[in-house]
Amino acid sequence: MQKKIIRLKSLKKALIFALVLLFIYTLITYDKVANILAGIAILLIGMNNLSSGFKNFSGGLLESILKQFTNTSAKSILFGTLSTVVMQSSSLVCVLSLSFLSAGLITLTQGIGILFGANLGNSAGSWLIALISGMKIAVLALPLLISGVLLFFMKDTIYKALGQIFIGIGFFFLGVDYIKGGFEHVKELIDLARFDFEGFRGILIFTALGALLTGIIQSSHATIALIIAALTVGQISYENALAATLGTSVGGVVTALLAALSTSIEGKKLALANCIFNFGIALIILPCFSYCILCVDFIAELLGISSAVLKIAIFHSFFNLIAVLIFGLGMRQIANFLNKNLKSAKENKDRPLYLDPNLTPYPDTALEALKKESEHLYDNVCAIIAHTLGFSRKDIRSSTPFKELIQTKKWFKKEVNLGLLYQNKIKILFEAIMDFSAKVQIPSDGAEQHHRIFTLKLAAKNLAEASKNLTIIQANIKKYSLCDNPNLALEYNTIRSNMAELLRSVEELRKVDDERAYLIIKNFAKAKEILKEVDHQTLGKIESLLVAGKINTAESISILNDTTFIAKIAGEIIEAVEIIFSKEGPKA
Repeated sequence: MQKKIIRLKSLKKALIFALVLLFIYTLITYDKVANILAGIAILLIGMNNLSSGFKNFSGGLLESILKQFTNTSAKSILFGTLSTVVMQSSSLVCVLSLSFLSAGLITLTQGIGILFGANLGNSAGSWLIALISGMKIAVLALPLLISGVLLFFMKDTIYKALGQIFIGIGFFFLGVDYIKGGFEHVKELIDLARFDFEGFRGILIFTALGALLTGIIQSSHATIALIIAALTVGQISYENALAATLGTSVGGVVTALLAALSTSIEGKKLALANCIFNFGIALIILPCFSYCILCVDFIAELLGISSAVLKIAIFHSFFNLIAVLIFGLGMRQIANFLNKNLKSAKENKDRPLYLDPNLTPYPDTALEALKKESEHLYDNVCAIIAHTLGFSRKDIRSSTPFKELIQTKKWFKKEVNLGLLYQNKIKILFEAIMDFSAKVQIPSDGAEQHHRIFTLKLAAKNLAEASKNLTIIQANIKKYSLCDNPNLALEYNTIRSNMAELLRSVEELRKVDDERAYLIIKNFAKAKEILKEVDHQTLGKIESLLVAGKINTAESISILNDTTFIAKIAGEIIEAVEIIFSKEGPKA
């Protein structure tokens, strides 16, 4: 079987290599087509550098704004629009929104608003391409590229980011110029005019072509550059150029869908909301396409625009604005519909829920994701400890005294396989937290962030150790809590009750306001000091029981050892809780 897999991998590599060689040969043979493809490649490189440069130049500003100023529908749409206009990459904003949503840092409604705004902001790129398509921009490209490279090799982060922006703009200009020049040389070789049908048939064909090209290239800007170039050389009509532009909106859903494949169910909901937006506006615009053209011509006349190329930009902005106005009003209804109809079969508690790798370049947000994953790890540890002690999470969260629960509740009949639970529910999360922490890109001056990551890793280590130490006392707790000796059973049931009370206190901590939570955590600090005295108090009590003949020597040693271990587990839980659920003290 292993040899077969190796052979298949080798065959796949050979096939890819052969296809690359064939592709290179085709481009050498048809060098005029190569100009267009080179233009697309250069344009995509430019877009990537431009978005990366703006991201690095802004530092943590983008994530800070995203978290703080997307609390209403209007604000989330505005954020999506402006960030896409600035970054010139709806794909980046889309992936970022999916990551934030998957990490539980924004709501589904906020994410939907950001994506809707990103679609509107994306039309700014069509304006830029339309404006520069009639200019000799190649002369600007090389100075920008050379300046960008010089800045990029400087040590200062700001200069490097500015260099990336210049490189991005330079490649962007160069790519558009290559595409424009390529179409002028391949009029005979690539004849789009054969698809240039009049009427509704042509509109449907070019909408589909626009969608297909955008889906393959995964860049609506590159597709629009192709459309404008084809329109400029007379390959397609004005009407069908607009239809192809509408198609770029439909094809644009591919990026979000691909990004959503590796995200949680919430990310998949957001990708479907994007589909509703883009497919929805296409279904609205297509039946009244001729009236939309009249609207675009009217707007162009008001603005004093006669160029068909600039009218493409007007149309792109027009239908996206219409979509935002229509679907923006129903964002909450769309979110409710998706929440109701799209549910995961069962949330997998055995895998990380919040550690999206796309968050690592954003330190503050990555730290929030780490904190939430640490809470997830605590939840798993808490459930395992409670189950081992003979309680459920429902018992822990209730207000029923544990002495009463012990008397009325039967011990769980099913054996608790702590080794398996540790491997599946603890170790996998612990390792994911450590791995994610190592990949978070902290700036050189981020001492506070470094410290927070270190403490969260320490908390994860304590939780993992607590669950491992539980295996040492598991057998004795079950054996002696159910034994016939009431004195021995009382001691072990006290151990069970005390540990369960600690878990209940943590649940209370998670529900109260910051000021009260701060006081609870201070009490935890006192509890750590009390734990140090437990051995001494227990020793005196056990000696009394031993002298009175109520327990034997072996039983007394078991109680002392198990009390020490449960105190160690409690201490590890407290230290982890102090880090993970830390709150600010009361304000003066």
